[in-house]
Amino acid sequence: DVQVENNVLTLRGERKREQEVKSENLYRTERFYGSFTRSFTLPVTVDTEKIRAEYEDGILRVTMPKVEQAKPRKIKIQTT
Repeated sequence: DVQVENNVLTLRGERKREQEVKSENLYRTERFYGSFTRSFTLPVTVDTEKIRAEYEDGILRVTMPKVEQAKPRKIKIQTT
């Protein structure tokens, strides 16, 4: 789960892993479960409307593009 609220990016997930050992006189199975949450404060330069998340081959990739900087504009002074 990936959420953005008030410039804070929050990642939530759950790990599940099972380990099995088999031999002639032994059979053992271990299961690991657990949830996690991580939160990161984002800089103001991140465009929160364009954040994307992709999950592939066990890797979560979060892309956070920067906002386009406001370009200074020249204001013409009018004389009367």
